[in-house]
Formats: sequence, structure tokens, C-alpha cells
Amino acid sequence: MHRLWIQQVLMLLFLLLATVSFAANPFLDSLIAFTQTIAPNAKLGISVRSVKTDSLVYNYNGNEWFVPASTMKLLVTAAALQKLPLNYAPKTIIHLEGIKKQNVFSGVIRIEGRGDPNISARYYPEALYVLDNLADSLKSRGIDTLHGILDLDTSFFKGPRKPEEWRKKFFDSWYGAEISPLSFNDNCALFEIRPGAKDGDPAQITVIPDIGYVKIKNEVKTAGKGARYKYAMDPVNPEISFTGTIGSKVSASTVVLPIRNPPVYFKMAFLKSLENSGIVYIENKAVYKGKAIDSISYSGPPLKSLLDEINQRSQNLHAEMLLRDLGQYERHEGSTASGVLSEKQFLSQAGLPVADFKMVDGSGLSTQNSLKPNSLTRLLTYMKKQEKGDIYFASLAIPGISGSAKRLHVEYKDKIRFKTGFIEGVHGLAGYIAADNDTLAFALYLNKAEKVKEDLARNLLDSLAGRIAKQHNSEAVHLEDGKIIWQGATEIKNLNERINYFSNKLKGKPYYLGPMGEGLSIYPSYKPRVNFSEMDCLTYIEHVLALAYSKNYNDFFNILQSIRYKNGTINYKTRNHFLVADWLVNNGYVSGFGGWGLGLEEVFEKEIDKKKFFSNPSVDNPKVSIMHLPKAKAIIYADTVKFERDTIFGLAILSELPGLDAAHVGFAIGSSKKKGLMFRHASQLKGKVTEQPLSEFLKTTKIKTPGIAFFGFDSVLEVRNNEFENVFFRPSGIN
Repeated sequence: MHRLWIQQVLMLLFLLLATVSFAANPFLDSLIAFTQTIAPNAKLGISVRSVKTDSLVYNYNGNEWFVPASTMKLLVTAAALQKLPLNYAPKTIIHLEGIKKQNVFSGVIRIEGRGDPNISARYYPEALYVLDNLADSLKSRGIDTLHGILDLDTSFFKGPRKPEEWRKKFFDSWYGAEISPLSFNDNCALFEIRPGAKDGDPAQITVIPDIGYVKIKNEVKTAGKGARYKYAMDPVNPEISFTGTIGSKVSASTVVLPIRNPPVYFKMAFLKSLENSGIVYIENKAVYKGKAIDSISYSGPPLKSLLDEINQRSQNLHAEMLLRDLGQYERHEGSTASGVLSEKQFLSQAGLPVADFKMVDGSGLSTQNSLKPNSLTRLLTYMKKQEKGDIYFASLAIPGISGSAKRLHVEYKDKIRFKTGFIEGVHGLAGYIAADNDTLAFALYLNKAEKVKEDLARNLLDSLAGRIAKQHNSEAVHLEDGKIIWQGATEIKNLNERINYFSNKLKGKPYYLGPMGEGLSIYPSYKPRVNFSEMDCLTYIEHVLALAYSKNYNDFFNILQSIRYKNGTINYKTRNHFLVADWLVNNGYVSGFGGWGLGLEEVFEKEIDKKKFFSNPSVDNPKVSIMHLPKAKAIIYADTVKFERDTIFGLAILSELPGLDAAHVGFAIGSSKKKGLMFRHASQLKGKVTEQPLSEFLKTTKIKTPGIAFFGFDSVLEVRNNEFENVFFRPSGIN
């Protein structure tokens, strides 16, 4: 009994300590405090999960319900990717049901829509491209006249075109376009408003594409400055009224608006394509409907393209159509309810909590959708580990590059892939963050944020994501260390002095072979792209030069990568692996090798074995020719050379090993006060960045070397940074 009591006490103590340990998270507390300062009345949700261990890293309100807005699209795209084949491509089919005599077809021309959302100019030269091709296919069959009924078959989808769960005002905006399996131009049109010739004249309104469907009531006058107009849409018919003014100096103002009754809009577009192809259509509702004698099918872009459009540009219509496509494929019913059942089945099969997702649409436009952030990060974690996980990951937006808003202008944005979400008072941001030796799945939400300005709320979530990325990347720590070092030389303008300062400042750093790579997201080297904690001989040189050439520290990272990689493209194949064959040839921050007219030059020639290094027989093996000082002469030179002024330049220790051009590299330092050269380098033998007489190094090194070669750093200084003095002193000779 006594022993049981002790066990119970110990268990309670363990649980208490575990709870305290989990709750005591200063970084999470800082995120919460930061949010409460900016949005004190909003409801915050934070869930960050390790993909590697499937365990929570940060959790704040992660098990509470949040309206997800467009981050709900992450669910429909995940379910579709897992359940649909990768070659899935929605079709549009023309069925000819009747009789063909000579060039005339009589009967029913049935156009069956199977949920292709991309009959538009998105992937094609113009909006009518697909329909023009279908019309041309009819003509290629010898048909120049269609006599009968043009039947629009929309049975592939079931349910209302206007989801009942959406706010009514959404249907007057492009993002609330009606849903139909026959979709043309995103079921929208572009309205271009231009001023008249003079003040008082009516404005000119153009519809793009103009297929004669929309009726416009134009009451916009040319007057004043800027564009100040409103529009009103008939709830049923394709009629739009414009009122207001547009200034005479305004070139044009545009607005994208949804079109009522998409199937009829599609029909009008197809009639336009028939006209373009020279095919006459004569409507006759009394025509005899015969057997199907032919069909013409057009497949739209494949599944991966659908996912990109939904997750990057957050296209609501496409998400709703994909949900119904999924329901039709899985359950033979293209309805919202059927699609949601397929989503639930996917969650259940994946071992994810179905009850933590309340789904009423595919786009997230309804405020009746809700989910728990911790369950969304479980979904993201699950998807990242699947065979198709890379496709899902790649479908998310890249900060500042892709996505409807090209958002996340924050630090370490290159570590983030994301999906945004927004409805009035609701903001969401979810996706992945590349972290040290891991990937983090994250879901961030602000609900009840009606009193917070939209831009402020978006920037808040972006900042949270950026802070999390920074917290979990050692590169961030290295960059902070480098900034402290860089700030010590802000008043030094001379390049020699800057290189000397930074190379000296890094003395004592531990030696480590191969401390850097292409970052955590690039195969095959996942080591950081910047590292001030340890370095080998080449990364030591690269860090020093990047610091010296950086006018602002914000330039440092990009300059470092442009020194390390051909054209600054971060990739293992474009890294300057070989000092002479790659690093010097591809590097605009250094000048050439040579003996600089010392009378001691000899040519060192050899072939670089890149085939073996890259394990690729198609790679060329270049030959290099290096002017150098042979080792014996270099030892004499290193002890006797004199300089007019203190100077510093690059020094390569050449290699006799087959296929290798240089075995070691560092800085040679000459003084105006005494003879000889010092060698400052990251030494594997001494285990750190050190400095010693060059002659001592050459006499004691175990490197089999034919000699040494020099290189300078002044070749592009004036072009890249005219605030630094372009001064470089070469040795005056041997005494």
C-alpha cells in the first residue's frame, strides 16, 4: 500500500513537471504577446508540428475550432491528390446524336461538361482556344452546318450553382462565381472602362471576351480625376449597370465580375467559336434525335495543374469544381455532399480525426466551415510523408513569387511554402517551414478580427511564420553572428583592409571539412548555406570575401552565394567545387592566377576529373593551365619578398593528386615593415583558422604540391560597390 502511494505521488509529480515543461515556452509566449499587442480582441490559433516526429512544437488554442477560410482548400487538394490518378484531367465532350448527310449534321449536339475549370486563357493563347478547337474538329469531319438542338449537358454536377452557405454578396464578386460542369473563362468577364473624348462624354465599356452575352447599362461619365464608379448586377440575368465617373486622363480601369447562368454563357461562347470556324448553326427544336454517331473529346490540364491553381492562386471556382469532380469519381455523384463524403473517407483512411473538420464546401468561402489547427497540421504532416507528398508541397505558394498575393515579404521567406485564407474577420495561413534537420507543418489563425485592418492582420500572420522560420534555422543564427562581425568594419572602405580585417576576425574558428551545403531543402547536401561557427579553407575565404564586398549586410547572403555558385544559382551541380576549374572561372569577385611578372612562373597543366566527382560520364573533364611558383622557389620567395604597402591576396596550394587542381587555399599577407609572407588559412592540421609564416607551412605541409599560385580580389570592385576604394598592391619581386 505504501509503495502504491509513492508510485501515485511520483506519477502526479511527473505529470505536473511535464505540463510545466510544455507550457514554459518563451518563444511561444513571445508570439502570443506580439499578436495580442496588435490584435488584442482577436482569437489566435497556433499549431506547429514536426513532420519528422509528428509531434507538436508549438500549440496555442490548437484544439479549438477556427473558421479556416481558404486554407480549407488544403483538404480538398489533399483528398483529390490521394484519390484521383495523377493523369486525371476533366473533359468536355461533344456528342453528335442524329444524322450526317454530306456537310450537314441534323439532330442533337450534346455538349457534356465533366468539370474542366480551365476553358479559358489561363493555359491557352485565348479564352476561346478550347472551344475553337472543338469547332475545328467538327469542321474536320466535313461538317459546315449544324441543324437541330444545341443541348448543354450539366448532369455531371448536382446541386445549386450558388452554394446556399455563401453570403449573398459574394455572388457579385469574381471569387463567388456560380458553379457548373460547363465553365467558360472562370464564369467571369473582364470589364474595361475608358474615358470618352472629352468631359461630359459617356465612358466606353468593353467586355473581354466579348461574345455578345452580357448586357451593359452604361451611366459612367467622363469627369473629374481618377475612376469613381459603381456597378450593380441583376441577381438572375446577365445584366450589369455601371454608374459614376472616370477622369479624362485615366488610360483605363478594369474590374472582373461573375456572369449569371454559366451554361448559357458557355453556349454563347461555343456559338462564337462555331462562327469563327465558319460553321452555321440553325436551331430547330423539333429535330429528330437519333443515335450517337460520333463524339469529340477535349481533356483539360491534368491534376497537378488544378492543384497549383487552387493552392497558389486560391481559385474558389476551381476548388468547388474539384470537390464535385472528386465526388463524381469516387461516388458517382458530382455534388458537394458527395465530395465531402470522399474527403471524410480520405481522412479516415489516413488515420486523421474526421470529427475535427467541419466541411460544407471546397473553397472555404463559407463561414460554416471549421477545423482545429492541430488537426490541420496533422493532415499536412501526413501529406508530406506520402509518395505524392512532393507534388502536394510544390502546389503551395512560394513567398514573393507565386500565389494570388505573392505574400510573405519576411525574413527567411525562402524557408516557407504556404496557403492563405481570408474572409471578413477571418485570417489563416498554413503550410510548411524548412527547419534544421526537419520540416515543420504550421497552421496560424486569427478569428474574430473584424476590428483589425486586413493588411495588418495579414502582416501579423506573415510575421509569425517568419519568426518561426528564423527560430528553427541555424542559418538565422549564423547570419546574426556574421552581422556582428560585419558591423565592426563599417568605416573601412579599402578592399585590402576589409579583407584583412575580416580574415583576421575569423581567426580561431574551428576547422570542419565541408561545413556548408545547399540548405535543408535541396538535395543532396542539406548543410546550411552560411556558417560562421566552423569552416574549411574554401568556406573561410568565401565568408571573408562576402563580408568584404557587402556594402550593406543585407547584401551578404546573396554575395556569398554568388561567390560559391555559378551565376549565384544554389544547386549542388552549379557549386564551384574545383578551385581553379570552377571557383576562379565562374567567380566575378576574384581576378586571375599568376606569378605577376616575377620571372619565376612555370605552367602547371592537368585534367580535372569531374566525371568521377559527379559520377556522371556525360560531364566534361576540363584541362587547366596554372601559372605558379614551384614549391622550392616558393619557400625562398615566401621568406624574402618585400612590399611597398601592407597587402593581402589569395594563395592556392596546388595538388599533385590525379584530377584535383588545388588542395588548399588561404590568404597571403605581406607587410611593408618586414620581409616575407604570412599564410592565414583554415588549417585541418591545427583544427582552426590560424596564421603562420608561409615558408613554415610549405616546409611542413603533408600536401603533395608542385607549388603555389596567387589570385587577387579587385576585378569587379568598382562595378559592384563604388563606395569602396579599388586599391590592390602586388609584390615588387624577390630580394
